[in-house]
Amino acid sequence: MYNLILLIKTSRPIYWLIQPLIFTVCLFYSGADLNYISIIQLILLSFPLSLIIYGINDIYDFESDQINPRKRLVNGIVLKQENHKRIKTVSYILIAILIISSIITLNIENIISMIVLLFFIYFYSAPPIRFKERPPLDSLANIFIYIIPPAFLGYSFGSSIFDFDYKIYVAALCLAAFFIFSTIMDYTPDKKAGDKTFSVLYGKRIAALVSLIITILVYIFANFNTQLINYYLLLCITLYLIILIKPNEKLASIFFKIIYFCFYIIAFYFLYLFI
Repeated sequence: MYNLILLIKTSRPIYWLIQPLIFTVCLFYSGADLNYISIIQLILLSFPLSLIIYGINDIYDFESDQINPRKRLVNGIVLKQENHKRIKTVSYILIAILIISSIITLNIENIISMIVLLFFIYFYSAPPIRFKERPPLDSLANIFIYIIPPAFLGYSFGSSIFDFDYKIYVAALCLAAFFIFSTIMDYTPDKKAGDKTFSVLYGKRIAALVSLIITILVYIFANFNTQLINYYLLLCITLYLIILIKPNEKLASIFFKIIYFCFYIIAFYFLYLFI
C-alpha cells in the first residue's frame, strides 16, 4: 500500500488526462474506433506514462524540489532519495510495456511515435541530454512529450500521420509558449538549485514576452475556425501580458492553473464533437 501511494503521488494525478485526451480526440478524428489495442494504449498513456514523466523528473530535480514551496500533492512530492531506485525501476518496466503496446499494433508509424515520445520524456529530465536545462530546447521537447507523439499515436489507428492537419503543429507552438511561461513560477527555487530553465537564463519578463509573442502570432495567422480556441488564445495573451508587466511568481502560478484547466475544457469539447 505504501508503494502504491508513493507511485500515485509521484505521478501527479492531476496530469493523467493530458495525453489520453489528445490521443482519443485524434483517434476519432482519424475516423477510427476504439478497439482493444487502442484502449490498452489509452490506459497506458494515463497513470503509467505520468509516472515515467514525473518520476524521472523528480529523481533528477531532487535539489530544486527541496526548496520548491509548490511541491505538494497536486504538484508532486519531494521524492526521497531512498525511493529513487524504486521509481526508476518501475519506470523502466513501464517503458518496456509501452513499447510492446506499440509493437503489437504492427503499425510502424505508431511504433516510431511511441519511441519518440519515450525518448523525449526520459531525456527531458535525465542526463546526458537533459533538455530541461537547454532552453529553448526544453520547450520544444515538451511539444514531443505532450502534443505531437500522443496525437500521432491516436491518429495512426485510422490514417497516416503524414495526412495530419497542419494545425496540430500550430497548436504545438502554443504549448511551447505555455511551457516557457511555466518556468516563471519556479524561478526562485530553480535559480537557487542552479537549474538553467528559460526564466533563469533569460529572465522572467523575457519568458513572458516570448510566450506572448508566440501566442499572438498563432492567434493572427493560424485562422482557427473554432471560436472557443480563439477565446482561449486571447485568455493566454491577456495573462501573459499581465505577467510581462508584473512578473510575480505566485501570480504566474495561478495563471498557469487557469490556462491548464481551460485546456481541459477545449479538449473535452472536441472529444464531444468527434464522439
